Amino acid sequence: MNHVHTNQWNLDAVRPGNHPVKEQVMELLFQVGEMKSLLEHGMNINEAVDVTKRVQDLYTQVFHMDEYIFCIASENVLDGEAQDLMARTSQLKAKMDTLLHVYGQCLAQMTEEEWKSFIESKEIAGSERYLKEQRRKVKDQLAPEMETVINALSVHGFSGWEDQYGQEYARLTVPVKSEEGTEYISFDKAYILGMLSNDRNKREEIAVSLTKVCRENEDRFASIFNHFAGFRNELYRLRGWTNPLKEMFEQNRISEASVTTMMDTLHAHTSLLHRFLERKAVLTGVDKLSWFDVYAPTFTSKTALTYEEAADIVIGQFTRFSEKLGQFASTAFEKGWIDAEPTDHKRHGAFCASFPDAKESRVMLSFTGNYNDVVTIAHELGHAYHNSLLHEQPGFSHKVGTGLAETASTFAENLVLDAAIDLAKTEEDRLSLLEMKITNGLKYTTFIPAKFEFEAAFYKQRMNGKLSAGEIVQLMEKTERDWFNDSLEEVNTHNWMSIPHFFNTEKAFYNLPYTIGYLFSNGVYSLYQKEKGTFPERYDQLLTSSGNQSMEELSIGFLKEELGTDFWETSIRPLEEAIEKYLEETERYS
Repeated sequence: MNHVHTNQWNLDAVRPGNHPVKEQVMELLFQVGEMKSLLEHGMNINEAVDVTKRVQDLYTQVFHMDEYIFCIASENVLDGEAQDLMARTSQLKAKMDTLLHVYGQCLAQMTEEEWKSFIESKEIAGSERYLKEQRRKVKDQLAPEMETVINALSVHGFSGWEDQYGQEYARLTVPVKSEEGTEYISFDKAYILGMLSNDRNKREEIAVSLTKVCRENEDRFASIFNHFAGFRNELYRLRGWTNPLKEMFEQNRISEASVTTMMDTLHAHTSLLHRFLERKAVLTGVDKLSWFDVYAPTFTSKTALTYEEAADIVIGQFTRFSEKLGQFASTAFEKGWIDAEPTDHKRHGAFCASFPDAKESRVMLSFTGNYNDVVTIAHELGHAYHNSLLHEQPGFSHKVGTGLAETASTFAENLVLDAAIDLAKTEEDRLSLLEMKITNGLKYTTFIPAKFEFEAAFYKQRMNGKLSAGEIVQLMEKTERDWFNDSLEEVNTHNWMSIPHFFNTEKAFYNLPYTIGYLFSNGVYSLYQKEKGTFPERYDQLLTSSGNQSMEELSIGFLKEELGTDFWETSIRPLEEAIEKYLEETERYS
């Protein structure tokens, strides 16, 4: 038994500096502004390497500070002081974005001879991809003074709407009946309770309450969504970007052709979703499922896990992969890197924060004692392990596309979930875990792609004016039906209100990268199954290189495959095999 001292994290070890955080933010604002003023006069080629190191150091400090403040604010989303710090760090990030743009202008002004000499300098090795991107971005953006104005206004515009969404969502409460009477609980807690309850009547009852709350608040959230998307659309228009997905492709370092092929392949396999849901309806005892049945387990593990037991499972499976990964997980549990205690006002969902200056990470989730939580811990620690390898690289190479970031986390999920299925002691436990694997896979291959197509359609229509709440609801119903077809009685037409990824300023079309990462990870995991002895070292090399290569480059260099139809077909196969196994083994229950 591993000794997990606490299920609350220790933020003191990653606190940036000893002065009050507000003062440190102001000092960073000054330093960033000073460096910006310096670079506005140009950059001497003889000083380029030194200036790059200084800009990179500021970039790392700002990132570290932002992650720290985000963690503080996530402990209690209603904490006014923390929200004030969030507003200040939004201003700091905007200033840093402006500095990076001015720095990019300096890179763009280099002659080809100067650029060649600079980019080949051994002092900047490992940051080449990022620096090339910064030099190229200058051609895609407005003049520095215009970008400066946009970044300044975004604090109270773009970022302001993101903050407003977070606060409005945190205030939503849902009436839920209990033995003591009617209790008003947070929207997120009600959603989880409703989706995972074993009692279908309870699920339906809570779903009705959730929908009622959404309808009562849909106009306000539609207004936020419209303003948020309107800002992004207008920014793209000013920059002359005709493809609204351009930023998403660049952020994830993946080509439009690869994503288009991936989506076509996923559309061709929607029958997997329909067949699974049809069997699940039979097992549930209804003619057709509804949206509140999708995540509810048909088979339920009788095992209620303690946090200590969850730690044992994760550490054990990570260690089976490699001693290095297992020891990393032990450190995370024992040194207070994980905040797992459920509280009323902590940020909903789960995340992993990276602290490059401390070379550590922090993970937040709400642990309730089921296997889903164990998989979530593994997922977030997969991110943390990835961070630990990137922390040894130059600061600019820490910037990894979300698709690649999700590769490490999904790989860690597979390590834990597949082993748990194989080691299950009862048929009920095994079918429960198999169903969890399928539901998780379908989330990435159908649920998320449907949200992506909804979001893309919303942004396209938003170019012609604001959409009413009713129009947004109708749009979500249409795109959901395109994927679910007739396999659900009702779809969740208000799901756009409860997905924070739709309201993320830093990552455009933030949902789809999870699908990209899941499928790419499946390809990596397949290689691991074939070459377990030599794989861990190669896996570390892949993650270490992820900050300095595109997904296509990593796929060809590491997997010896292009990201074409054959690759995506291979990546879907593990899910297809799991569904076939599930259908075969549940035949006698139907």
